[in-house]
Amino acid sequence: MSKIQLRNVYKKYDGSDEYSVKNFNMDIEEKEFIVLVGPSGCGKSTSLRMITGLEDISEGDLFIDGQRANDVEPKKRGISMVFQNYALYPHMNVFENMAFGLRRQKVPKAEVKRKVEEAAETLGLTNLLKRKPKELSGGQRQRVALGRAIVRNSSIFLMDEPLSNLDAKLRVHMRTEIIRLHRQLGTTTIYVTHDQTEAMTMATRIVIMKDGEVQQIGTPAEVYETPENIFVASFIGMPGMNFLEGQVEGNRFAFGPGKAFQIFSMSQQRLVKENGSKPVILGIRPEDLTISAQETSMRGEVELIERNGADMIVHTCVANQPIIIRCKANNDLRIGDKVHLEMDESSIHLFDKQTKKRLRNDHVYTETLLTSS
Repeated sequence: MSKIQLRNVYKKYDGSDEYSVKNFNMDIEEKEFIVLVGPSGCGKSTSLRMITGLEDISEGDLFIDGQRANDVEPKKRGISMVFQNYALYPHMNVFENMAFGLRRQKVPKAEVKRKVEEAAETLGLTNLLKRKPKELSGGQRQRVALGRAIVRNSSIFLMDEPLSNLDAKLRVHMRTEIIRLHRQLGTTTIYVTHDQTEAMTMATRIVIMKDGEVQQIGTPAEVYETPENIFVASFIGMPGMNFLEGQVEGNRFAFGPGKAFQIFSMSQQRLVKENGSKPVILGIRPEDLTISAQETSMRGEVELIERNGADMIVHTCVANQPIIIRCKANNDLRIGDKVHLEMDESSIHLFDKQTKKRLRNDHVYTETLLTSS
């Protein structure tokens, strides 16, 4: 068993007036791969360290397999931790680094040898067991750190930005290795990163944090397709969601002089009625926009083009608001071109301008793009 429960968990450091983590509540099931993601300083690493016992919990409760663990020593929580900086002993070779924790626990010598060799084979380190850390690449050092966690046979792995020191190509490779390892071992894993691509590709569920508070918990598909607020919508996705500020006017969304979308679905009629004429923010992802040959109300000017092989990111300005399109490469497009944009109507989202929260029942369907002179 390796179930973790957090109940109303808060963290405030001595001398601070603010909480670093606020009201964290979550149930983590056995064998899940949970990713805590958010910008620097959002409280994700602090949350991880409270689970492992490296930080005290100021308020609230932590349960591991149903037992309150607030006051349980870190070494007795059944947790292995993998750090950002590998934390390898430079004077020890790979075998000795991986065996260090077992030897401190006075595990018999033959069992230490067996466990280290099994972990080394799993991670492709068998031929490197006699090397010192300085003789290893960054990816090899990270695998040694993973191996040191594996040999302890812990039911819970905690990983604090383990790939941030690697180059982009090696990060992709190590992501694959960690996913494969998780499937093979079946350990409950909690992984911290600021990289939303890592979160989306690795997690069974994502915890998105900002300013010490959980913004949303869900599968990668859930947080991408139904973001709870503006922050989640902008943080998840590459590039993040576009936003148009406007006004609900009857059955239309107006975002500038003579520029409006007509809303006709029954669910949207109810939503409009509930919200009256309050200011709203319309969200649309860059991949749900296309550059159109037809005249539409969304007319903008190309300000920047980022080419990436078969794809390109086009930065435009529509009604004095920035709009980004992700589309197939078009070598005829130039900076300064005037373009018309069409959107996938089924992929539009609406957010309350004041609270920045998602409006419910807000998949918008537009019959036509209205234009006026």
